[in-house]
Amino acid sequence: MVKYIARRAAIAVVVLFGISLIVFAVLNLQPGNPYASMFSPQTDAATREELLRKVGYYDPLWLKYVKWVGRALQGDLGYSIQLGVPVTAVIASRVGNTLVLTVAAAVIAFVFALPVGIYSAIRRGRVSDRLITVVTFGIMSIPAFFLAMILIRVFSAQLKVLPSSGMITPGFAGTPEQVTWDVIRHLIMPATVLAAMSFATYSRYIRSSTSELLDADFVRALFAKGLSRRSVIYGHVLKNAAKPIVTVLMLAVPGLLSGALITETVFSWSGIGRLGYDAAVGRDYPLLMGITLLLALVTLLANLLGDVINVIIDPRIRVQS
Repeated sequence: MVKYIARRAAIAVVVLFGISLIVFAVLNLQPGNPYASMFSPQTDAATREELLRKVGYYDPLWLKYVKWVGRALQGDLGYSIQLGVPVTAVIASRVGNTLVLTVAAAVIAFVFALPVGIYSAIRRGRVSDRLITVVTFGIMSIPAFFLAMILIRVFSAQLKVLPSSGMITPGFAGTPEQVTWDVIRHLIMPATVLAAMSFATYSRYIRSSTSELLDADFVRALFAKGLSRRSVIYGHVLKNAAKPIVTVLMLAVPGLLSGALITETVFSWSGIGRLGYDAAVGRDYPLLMGITLLLALVTLLANLLGDVINVIIDPRIRVQS
């Protein structure tokens, strides 16, 4: 198993290197000077040129990349052009907020998708299954920003039961329990929007995996022995369906992270997605590079974790690979 994980990790490192190279080239080949915002109108041309040479603006692209990789391997991703602070510090201050949002969304999506997928598999081909299919594809078709606008209009503007934006009420001061509840109230709508983007995918894969196993010979044998449907499904079918379900959950991580960009922007949630949007608008290339690298790393780690879990569930994988 150690050799299997080491081989997968080596592949992940190569992929991460390729991603960093492509993203770095794309960002640095953009026209214009991203450092222009650093200078005041009173800065003379000679001073500007001297500062640009110090930051390596006139270095060839390959040298810029080599310098960046050298610093990145030491944990230094440079300084944010807009904020003037280390990129690692800016990302560290926001990554926890995105983690809270994405974990909450993933839990909500899976908790609802699991029973819906199983029920749809049991009732496959019937009216209820077709109705669930229509509803799930309908949810999948709704743009995240549009669903967010609907929730804000209904629950914030009309019913006035949930806050429309932010992570906490401005100026709010209370006990830790009150602060936690205030954050949860701000979390409900963005987490729901983000969960809706994954719910349809989760439920369809769970339905597909469960349906295939319900037609398997060993399942028919279990029913023939007199076992109840509940014990067969939860004790045997889901156990064998765990491998594809885990794979889907891990592959959904990039979708959650990319969806967080839109969701965090609409709801003014101070996370990595909102930070990435601001960095792109402000042409803050060092910060944007750091965020992209982080998202790529999280995606690769999620896939690696999925591989490890699958090996634990089905040891035959390490032999076949």
